[in-house]
Amino acid sequence: MEKVVLSENELAQHWGVSPKTLQRWRSEGRGPRYLKLSKRVTYPVAEIRAFESNALYGSTSERVRTSDAQPSSRPDLMTAQEAAAATGLPVYMFTNKRVRDAAGVPCIHINSSLRFNMHEVMTWARRNSEESEQG
Repeated sequence: MEKVVLSENELAQHWGVSPKTLQRWRSEGRGPRYLKLSKRVTYPVAEIRAFESNALYGSTSERVRTSDAQPSSRPDLMTAQEAAAATGLPVYMFTNKRVRDAAGVPCIHINSSLRFNMHEVMTWARRNSEESEQG
């Protein structure tokens, strides 16, 4: 009989990653969908297969286009690298706290992760672009 769910440790071993990686992915909204019953986390095999299927790429360029189109399970949230690519600005504008705060870059803290709302960042970038053209 085939298993219906895998435990966190079983999936980590299957993929050759640490259970901590899966924990981090869950906090960042990455990875396959999971079930959490009390303190126990399990991954339905169907969700694992769907996640693996979505992670298949034919070339590097295909992967870049796909990740730009849907960066995470929350497509409205971007990483610093994705925000930089979308705005054409250097990554340090989003990763360096001092620069980010001075420029007023809108960001969201999710646990220990920093994310950027696509609409807010694009609005901020357009506004700053217009201000720099005028000034």
